[in-house]
Amino acid sequence: MKSNKIIICMLVLILIISALPAYGRAEYFSSNPNIRIGLIFGSSARTSFETSSPNGFIIGEVRPGGTVFYARRHIANTNISVTRRNNRLAVVNPSTGAVIYEYTRDHNLAIIAARSTQFDSRFTELTTRTTGIKTTANNNIYTGAFIYRAAANGGVEVINLVSLDDYLKGVVPSEMFPSWETEALRAFAIVARTFAVRSIRNNRHDGQAFDICNSTHCQVFTGMSRATDRTNAAVEYTSGLVITHNGNLIQALYHSSSGGATESHNDAWGGNLIYSYLTGVQLPMENYNESGRNNSRWTNSVSPQELFEYLVNESPRAALFRGNLNSAIADIRINSRSSSNRITSLTVTDNNGNSVTVNNSDAIRHAFSRFARSSNMDISRERSFSAFAATAAASSNINIEPGHTYIISASGVTTAPSYIAIASASGVSTLQPQETSDYFIFDGRGWGHGVGMSQWAAQDMALLGYGHRQIIMTFYTGIEITRLTNVRR
Repeated sequence: MKSNKIIICMLVLILIISALPAYGRAEYFSSNPNIRIGLIFGSSARTSFETSSPNGFIIGEVRPGGTVFYARRHIANTNISVTRRNNRLAVVNPSTGAVIYEYTRDHNLAIIAARSTQFDSRFTELTTRTTGIKTTANNNIYTGAFIYRAAANGGVEVINLVSLDDYLKGVVPSEMFPSWETEALRAFAIVARTFAVRSIRNNRHDGQAFDICNSTHCQVFTGMSRATDRTNAAVEYTSGLVITHNGNLIQALYHSSSGGATESHNDAWGGNLIYSYLTGVQLPMENYNESGRNNSRWTNSVSPQELFEYLVNESPRAALFRGNLNSAIADIRINSRSSSNRITSLTVTDNNGNSVTVNNSDAIRHAFSRFARSSNMDISRERSFSAFAATAAASSNINIEPGHTYIISASGVTTAPSYIAIASASGVSTLQPQETSDYFIFDGRGWGHGVGMSQWAAQDMALLGYGHRQIIMTFYTGIEITRLTNVRR
């Protein structure tokens, strides 16, 4: 009898533990969880939001913070609009204005595109397997559910609740060229998945009722309208794979192109090296010298007065300059560079002697963003060499611009340097360039903050035969590629 009591007590204890997962065991992510994406929110909330679906809609609700869609009723209307009516959300016929359904419950109104008039009472999986396709007024295509919320400004906010992989099928072709190499697309799918899941875990948009937004603040997402068979295949092939460091999801940052070397995150944003896997790496395989590619070298020029007006009025960092500079720019002095050659400190001085110092490479990129795609650049005044050119027909003086004119020698082709060495019978002398105008020249390479994966370098590596795992491990040091089901929530 005593042994039976012990067995019964143990069974009861096991049942209690299994019923209380938050206390009895660690929670892990599923392989393809639902994720909330903010589409329209805050000050951008609209008076109404219109969408269409060929098989009508299923009206239901999603509980605050939840990821399950609870179905209420099917409506045959193929075109609907959700708006505010008497401080409540209402579904109306946009053609007639007639109210189809008025929502009076405390949870969030949610709607999915119906696949048929027959449906389950609850949807835990919100993918193309369980929901139909919704098309918005601007022709963006979405799967999953739309969650509607009453906004503070009297409008309507819209959140897309959809499976992680369906979300990525919209992100990958929006953030990379769908025609790129398969291994580059696979590598990026894993990076984008890691970024999204970390956003869920770290409450990136805490207080806004969604996990991640649809803009460049997070990742560009306009639904499935840009999806292709190739990008969908990259997501499906890597389904469930994420990047971790010491068991934790990494901060999976990426940018367009590095210009030959990535940046350490502390050089980009200051502070200590919190993320040891985000250190700068050399990328000799990135081909940024080929003309016609949007990651190739770039050059921009600006007058001192125009630069002053931009810095104090339009620059994303205008607050640094406004009130401190009051005349045309006289000088830009580079104080330091990182190991990737990016400028990490510079001082801007105006004609009246006022100066402002900007630190950290990404702050510098933002400050001069109209003229600089990255801080991997040189800043100089417009100068040229005066040279004498003779042909059989005529002779004339020409100007050779440093960085813009190419010199052909026995060893190959190089750009004109900051001076030219001349060898003669009396020895070696140098020819210094002369200023031809007071314009500032921004001459650089790369695009973006430079931290983490360079998308163009990933493509170039794939062209050279690198696999997606090799590509990822090049950009993030000391990491592992693991299953999402091994990651704690």
